[in-house]
Formats: sequence, C-alpha cells, structure tokens
Amino acid sequence: MPADQLPLRFIERTTVVLGVAAVAAAGLLWGPHGMLAAGVGAALSVANFWVLRRLGARAVARVEAGASAGQAVALVLSLAVKMLLLFGLVWVAVRMLRLPILPFTMGMSVFVAAIFLGGLYLGPQSRKVPPAAPLGGGSEAPIHNEN
Repeated sequence: MPADQLPLRFIERTTVVLGVAAVAAAGLLWGPHGMLAAGVGAALSVANFWVLRRLGARAVARVEAGASAGQAVALVLSLAVKMLLLFGLVWVAVRMLRLPILPFTMGMSVFVAAIFLGGLYLGPQSRKVPPAAPLGGGSEAPIHNEN
C-alpha cells in the first residue's frame, strides 16, 4: 500500500472499530432494537467511506493521467449519486424500517469520529503535504504594497 494511502486506511479501520463499539454501546443502552439500529447505521457509515475512498482514488488517478473534463465530471456525478443513494438508504432505515433515531445516528456518526481521531493521531506525527514551490519555479521577491 502506498504511503499516501495509510491515513485513509487508518480512518477506514478506525471506522470499523468504532462501529463495533457503537453497536455494543447501543445494545447496553437500548437493547436489541437499538443494537440493530446502531449496526445498520455503522454498516452504512463503513460502506459510505469504502465507496467514497475508491471513487476519490479513481478520480485522482484519472486526473493525474490527464483525464478530460468530461471524465472528471462523470466521477463527480458518481459521488453525487453515491450521496443520493446514501440519503435514500437512511430514509428507508428510519421511515420504513422504523429504526430508533438515536442509536441509528450513533452508528452513522462513527465515520465522523474516525476522521476526528485520525486527525488527532496522524496530524502531529507527520507532515504529509510537502510545502508548495513558488509558481514561477524560482525564488520570488516578496510583494510590497505601496500606498
């Protein structure tokens, strides 16, 4: 796995671990029905990140390979379709399956918590983005504003 993918892999694994913890906590707090709701929410959250990561990687790879604007738009549209599908699945879970909102939301929130924890854990130990070179390629004199 390339080194630039390690933070995403960390977030993906953290999402799964937090999902399991959310399901267990929901089972203790709300019983089996809450456990099911948190499980469905966590599964949607893990699946959402899994798809998001792969679509994002595909978009970056195509742009780096010199993809046309049409191909880039197609990938952006696939991300929009993914979000619409996620919204539809959330609606089905809450309205049609009548899963309890609070444990379901707890399960869905594991992705956000994993990103937060990933930032706390990965941020201080490395600088993943190298400093940008000046646009001209060489050293440029600072700009002074004169009034």
